[in-house]
Amino acid sequence: MRRQENTLLRVSCALAMLFGIPFLLAWPLAGAAQAQAPQPQLLSVSVVHVKPDMLTEFQTFVKNDLNPALQKGGIKQREVFATAAFGEAFEYVFVTPISSFAQYDGETPLVKAVGRDGARSLLDKARRCTSSLSTYAMRTRPDLSIIGKTAGPPKLFVVTWISVAPGRGQDFESYFKNDMLPVIKRAQVSQYLVSQVVLGGEARYVILTAQDRFADLDRGSLFVQVLGQEGANKLLQKGAPFITHVERSVVRFVPELSITPPVQAENK
Repeated sequence: MRRQENTLLRVSCALAMLFGIPFLLAWPLAGAAQAQAPQPQLLSVSVVHVKPDMLTEFQTFVKNDLNPALQKGGIKQREVFATAAFGEAFEYVFVTPISSFAQYDGETPLVKAVGRDGARSLLDKARRCTSSLSTYAMRTRPDLSIIGKTAGPPKLFVVTWISVAPGRGQDFESYFKNDMLPVIKRAQVSQYLVSQVVLGGEARYVILTAQDRFADLDRGSLFVQVLGQEGANKLLQKGAPFITHVERSVVRFVPELSITPPVQAENK
């Protein structure tokens, strides 16, 4: 269980969509779109652990072999994140928008691009470089998020993974909307992106807070900044009856391994 919690934490946006990420991940595009409010979007979030002695080979494989095949097979956006200083080393998160679950009834993008034998060969190469793979379906939650203007993914995300007691999801969302979100807005955060796991794991929430540099973390908790220590303690205690676990890490966007839509690439 601990390993599963740690792996999904590294989303997103994403994972923006990923987060959804950005977990991401479709999120940067949503933040850039001003004509209409962003709608919830499904995301495929794949968490990969790379063998330490195969890291260079893995990066070369993704950039030169896997991504060209995925693009040929129709993938237009795929954002990649990696642990940045705090979290599990050699872990990468791949976030891809899902148009609908019906897409999984057909051939995979790899099979479309290079045929079954070619796809098998690429997956064999991937397996030689990696030790584990977990894939989740996540849904972005714009109604719980702050989605500011952005020309592309921030350099860093603080990822907060929240487990909620069974049957208390609605209580958590009410608490988040009515108590936490107004405080977060007062902190003037540019990106505070919430997604929810729907398949592949327990129904949990993942929050990505955008940061431009590690020095931003020296300011401490958003809630302490706005409410002071005593006020922050009271706010967090209010959520204690239905929040069972909270864990945090830091991830960075990896543009050289990502597939970036033209509209996003032009803004870089």
